[in-house]
Amino acid sequence: MMKNIKNFKRYHPNSVDKKALERSIGAIFLISEDGQDWYECQKTFQPETMKIEYETNGVIRSMGYDISGFCPEGCSVAEVSEWPEEAAANRKWCFLNGQVVPRVYTADELMEQATHKRDYRLEQAAKIIAPLQDAVDLDMATDAEKVTLLAWKKYRVLLNRLDISSAPDIDWPDPPSETNRQNHGFKTIIHRHPDGLVIDQMG
Repeated sequence: MMKNIKNFKRYHPNSVDKKALERSIGAIFLISEDGQDWYECQKTFQPETMKIEYETNGVIRSMGYDISGFCPEGCSVAEVSEWPEEAAANRKWCFLNGQVVPRVYTADELMEQATHKRDYRLEQAAKIIAPLQDAVDLDMATDAEKVTLLAWKKYRVLLNRLDISSAPDIDWPDPPSETNRQNHGFKTIIHRHPDGLVIDQMG
């Protein structure tokens, strides 16, 4: 039978040896809701099964065969014999009803993700607009820089007008062309957000 040991929390052991480890190396001791010590119950998992560390909402935080690398404080640990090949500990998968399944985001989570995405793009746009605006204010801007500045300002306005409540069905505006960014020393970097979003950075 596949194990599923739930809700590990930190505790202070009574054992003299364990207390010594706490003091000497700062060892953390965890206990499950049914009273199982984490270090002891690790031995009961089968070596050939996939182990899943998951949060109270089911979101998978860690996956692996070697359970010794887990530290499931505030989490539960289960083992599975079958799982989707593409499953990963990237916050896009959940452990629900004994199965590894794609995460289904709530409306609030989708809005939060969209807000982070918009705010990040606004921040990056502001970094690009600032030196271009300085050039205009000092009457040092080239015609190309003036055009680029207007394009980025329009992009920023469009971002501010987005209806975040409609996430994930948002028609995101495209940033000014790659040509404009390259002409002014900017490049695109792909960054993976903790919640799985892929955001283009203008650095």
